[in-house]
Amino acid sequence: MTDNKNSGKRNSSKQNPVLSPREIVERAEAHPAAVPFLWLGSKKTQRNFIYIPLIGMIVFSILGFFYPVSKPAPWDFGFSYTVIAFFSYSFVVLSAWPLFRLLSRPENYYGEDDVDDIDGEGEDA
Repeated sequence: MTDNKNSGKRNSSKQNPVLSPREIVERAEAHPAAVPFLWLGSKKTQRNFIYIPLIGMIVFSILGFFYPVSKPAPWDFGFSYTVIAFFSYSFVVLSAWPLFRLLSRPENYYGEDDVDDIDGEGEDA
C-alpha cells in the first residue's frame, strides 16, 4: 500500500528553487558553463562583495604579525603589504566604471553597417 501522506510528492530534502520570469530568461540565454555563476550578477552580491577582500585583508594582517617579512623595508609595519594590496585592489575595481565611460566608443564608431558585405558585392554593385 502507498502512504497517503507522501503520495504524489517528491521525497527529497533538496527543494527546487522558484525562479522569477527574469531569472528563467537569464538562464535560457546564458551559456551552460555560465549558469552556476549567475548569482554573481545579483545586486546583493555586487553590493557586498567588498567584504571578501576586507576579510582577506584582516586574515593576512594577522598572519603578517606571526610571519613577518625577513628583510623589511624602513616603512614596513606588520601588515603594510596587506593594506597596500587592499587599496590597490579597491582602486582598480572602483576605477573600472569611470574608465569604461571614458574609453568606450559607440557601437557605430567605425561606421560599419549591419549589412554583411563578405564577397564584395554591396547594394551599389
